[in-house]
Amino acid sequence: MRRMLAPTLAASTLLISLPSLASDEPLNSVRIGYADIQFNTHSSDMTGMPGTTPANVQATVRDSSTLALIYERRLGGPWSLVIQTGAPPVIDFDGAGSAAPLGKVGSARAWFPAVLLAYNFNVLGVEPYVALGVNYTWFSEEKMTAAYNTAFGGTSSTSKMDDSWGAVAKVGVEIPLTGHWSAGFSYARYWLDTTATIKTQTPGLGQVKRKIDVEADPDVYSFTVGYRF
Repeated sequence: MRRMLAPTLAASTLLISLPSLASDEPLNSVRIGYADIQFNTHSSDMTGMPGTTPANVQATVRDSSTLALIYERRLGGPWSLVIQTGAPPVIDFDGAGSAAPLGKVGSARAWFPAVLLAYNFNVLGVEPYVALGVNYTWFSEEKMTAAYNTAFGGTSSTSKMDDSWGAVAKVGVEIPLTGHWSAGFSYARYWLDTTATIKTQTPGLGQVKRKIDVEADPDVYSFTVGYRF
C-alpha cells in the first residue's frame, strides 16, 4: 500500500502546483465504473533444476474484471493528466502447454496504477481523447494450488512475482450528461510482464526452485460515470 500511496501523493503535489486555466470550466474530474480485463498471454517454458521440470510447461492468465477509478486534471488547451487505478483484481493462472491438463495452478492480486498524458477533442458535443503513459505493476497474495503441488511431487509451494514497468495506450470518449456529470467509454492496452519464482518443498529433494516468464498485456474495456469539479 505504501508503494501505491507514494506515486499518488507525488502526483497530487504536482497537481497543486499547476497554474489554473483561464476558464470557468471545471479543471478536475473523477470517474468510477466497470473495467473488463482481457489478457493476451505469452509464456516462456518453465525452468528449474535439471530432471525436476518437464518440457513445455507454460502458463496463461484468465480474463478478469474490476472497479475502475480515474482522476483527470486539465493542464491547458487540449491536454490533461490522467491517473487511473482501481480495486486490484485477483487473477488466476492456468497451466498451458504440457501443463494444460492441470487447470488452475496459481493466483495473485494485481496492482497496476497508471499515469497518462491525454489529448482531448471536442466533436459534435462529445469529447473523444487519446492518451499515452506508463503503468507500474506489482503483485500480492501469490498462491499456488494443490494441483500444481501434486503435479510436481511437492507438499507445498510459495510464489513471488516480480514488479514491472510498462507502457499504456488508451482511446476513449466522454459524453456530457446533465450538469457536471458525464458517461465514459474507453479501451486501453497495458504492456505488462513478470517473472514468477516458485519454490516447492519436495520430499527427497528439499526446496526446488523454478521460474517462468509471463507477458500478460491486457486489453481493458471500461464504462464509467464521471463528475467534473
